[in-house]
Amino acid sequence: MSKSENTLLLLEAALERIVQGKPKRIPTFRKLSVRAVEEEADLGNGSGYYYPEFVTKVKQVKADIAEAKGEYVQPEIQSVRTKLNEQKRIKNNFKEKYEAERAKLALFAANQHHLNDKLVQAFARIDELEYENAELKEKLAETNRNKVTAIRQ
Repeated sequence: MSKSENTLLLLEAALERIVQGKPKRIPTFRKLSVRAVEEEADLGNGSGYYYPEFVTKVKQVKADIAEAKGEYVQPEIQSVRTKLNEQKRIKNNFKEKYEAERAKLALFAANQHHLNDKLVQAFARIDELEYENAELKEKLAETNRNKVTAIRQ
């Protein structure tokens, strides 16, 4: 037997022990996974993935166990689609919130610009009025000077 055949046999035996509920190296309450089978077979991390048909078998056994317990196990593609749809929904929610906040910011900026324009106009009007007030004070002073008469004794 070649080394890869021996490894596959070790993996198969470990899977069988886990299915029967009599593992040697892992706790009985641990969930079934390729990594759990690798640890039970005392193999390195990822060594089970060199055997794609074995990985498929582990997934099938896992689904069979869940089905026997009355649980519904979604196929992997269905669970990935569900996750993808959830991610799309979250992305759309964030996008809508972003657009709403962006619109608020644009409105705020427009209002700020409008108020700034009004402020500039008010300052210009104040300058005009101050200039006019200075001219009127000058005229008043001139008029009062002309009305002054000398007092002779």
